Amino acid sequence: MNETTNQTSSGWAAARWPRPFYEGWPRAVQPAAQALWHWHTHLAEPRVPALDGADRTAFFEDQVRRAGAGKPVSIVPPEVWAAAYEACAAHRLPRELLARQIRGAARYEPPLRLETAEDLNAFMQDWVAPHARLLAYLAGATLRSQQRHADELARGFFLTRVLLTLPADLQTDRVFIPLADLEQAGVSLDALREGRLDERVRKLLWKQVIRARDAFAQGRPLVHDLPWRLRGPFKRAWIGGLEVLHEIERRRYDVWSAPITLSLFQQAQVRLQALAGRTTFKARR
Repeated sequence: MNETTNQTSSGWAAARWPRPFYEGWPRAVQPAAQALWHWHTHLAEPRVPALDGADRTAFFEDQVRRAGAGKPVSIVPPEVWAAAYEACAAHRLPRELLARQIRGAARYEPPLRLETAEDLNAFMQDWVAPHARLLAYLAGATLRSQQRHADELARGFFLTRVLLTLPADLQTDRVFIPLADLEQAGVSLDALREGRLDERVRKLLWKQVIRARDAFAQGRPLVHDLPWRLRGPFKRAWIGGLEVLHEIERRRYDVWSAPITLSLFQQAQVRLQALAGRTTFKARR
């Protein structure tokens, strides 16, 4: 399962990777936000010729240069890059943030391994952070501090997605949990693939939950810098992400036996909590 799954949903109702801030924008801005999302999700399954080694590297570098210059690319369908370029031009968004995501796409293709937490962070800085920064720019959050908060928010959503789709990612030979974490916990890749849930695996996944929760906390201040209309979608996405992490903990980190979903009651709680207060909200722990 990858980020193209459940493309029409922006909520946490299903055990799929949602698209926070895909909807809920002012009418004049919404098409741009969706164009940016389409760019990002199509890069999860890029159109890449049958190349390897230096030729493959050269292809991705050429696509990076072309996207940065606003030229046609072949890595996504024409209607996707055209709409993304138009969104950047119409709203004065930095097009190089589209190009950076192509670097992330080069790493996203299987087999994917990340040796350390630093490698994971570097991957997210090319893959999800540029996308989040574009959405933040679209919302008027252009200051350096606001962009850093957007980076952290992107990390929180991505790390939560890693837990939601762990079994499916392993089947496609993508391992987003740093190998150093597996070694420290004494967990093998085979144990994860087979869903051998024991205390060592629980400890490993607990560490990933803590990492995601910390990223959400670091990204939370962005809510104060958003236009009033976007604060509601922010709170629903932020609280929903934390509720998913809580549900994973409640299930004692069993992400194999059944999809991680939020019940209708939990979804209602998320909506009610998001409505409580204009700029403050309480995270469920």
